[in-house]
Amino acid sequence: MSKVEELELVADMVGLEPGYVMQEANYFSTIEEAFHWLYLSEENPLRPYNKEELINVMASITIEQMQELDANTVVEYMVLNDDHTYLTKTGVAYLRIVR
Repeated sequence: MSKVEELELVADMVGLEPGYVMQEANYFSTIEEAFHWLYLSEENPLRPYNKEELINVMASITIEQMQELDANTVVEYMVLNDDHTYLTKTGVAYLRIVR
């Protein structure tokens, strides 16, 4: 399945209807790739934390929180917990949708 097909599948999963616009759509092969772009890359204009804040957020994640999302690592938890990421059969789709 192509990256576009994966993103279209996710759009269907979230019920994307006419009138909604994908403000941002990215596709990543791995959790690590998604984490890097979401939280570390200067290319992401909507990066939520600076480096100090990110360290504090990651340090505050508990084992219980990770277990709730079936995450094995803090990096995996951060990606799974993001409101705009969706796991697909072959990777991670990132969709930011606006009306």
